[in-house]
Amino acid sequence: MSPRFKALAALVILASAKKSLQAPASVNATAACDTYVVSGVPGGFTQRVFADFSGITPGGNLNALLSQYGLSVSNYQINGSPVPHAFTPSNLALGTGALNFKVSAYSGSGAIQSAEISTNDHFKYASVRAVQKSSKTPGVVEGNFFYLNDNQEIDWEILTSTISQSSACVPAGIWATNQAVMPGTPNTHQTVPFTFDPTADFHEYRIDWSSDTTAFYIDGQQKARFTTNVPTQAGPWVWNTWSNGDPCWSNGPPTADSITQMRSIEIYKGWTSSVSGNACSV
Repeated sequence: MSPRFKALAALVILASAKKSLQAPASVNATAACDTYVVSGVPGGFTQRVFADFSGITPGGNLNALLSQYGLSVSNYQINGSPVPHAFTPSNLALGTGALNFKVSAYSGSGAIQSAEISTNDHFKYASVRAVQKSSKTPGVVEGNFFYLNDNQEIDWEILTSTISQSSACVPAGIWATNQAVMPGTPNTHQTVPFTFDPTADFHEYRIDWSSDTTAFYIDGQQKARFTTNVPTQAGPWVWNTWSNGDPCWSNGPPTADSITQMRSIEIYKGWTSSVSGNACSV
């Protein structure tokens, strides 16, 4: 796993069957739900955030839009190797019906310009779903993950160089990972082969996190489930695209601009052990 998030801990402290993907796939937005119940997760969630980018157009106020959903654009650099990368606000843009995450074609010097957003809120246990269309440009990591520090991290990551074909040191597919909760011990991970081309259309990528389990889904179908190295502390959720030229992870750097499109983000949080009031299955 790349050391890509060493600088993010400081940022966190400072910040303190295929279903339809055109709309919130899980619950009628007009329903009066007191508790959201997720299959396989004990108890329920009391809060729902649905960031819908399907109706946006270029030219709007990105920061104002994201702030409505408790999201912020990242602006910091990671001096990793072989090439540093910088999360740059200008690499996020409102597209037509999607939020565009850009990784710029590498100039050959300096940092690789990348893109990232994160939640302002810190929470423990959640069900988080992102509807995205992957980039066709090789050499990029597309991440949907929980991150407090290197030992409290859940990753659901696509590597655009190894979507369908393995490299010498990276198996093909999407990566589900619980990073090691104890330093120096192995993480828990699984590489899931794709049964479709994620660059051809939008798909929902989901992580369910409870006290003893993380479960990983694509379009509502569970692909991996872990009961080891499950995080125990609250933290933010992050979505990003980046590259550092590591031949055994991101590959690249990209020689052309990479665009990953995000149509929506849906977050269920505010976990409760008891289900009360009107319960909605999501």
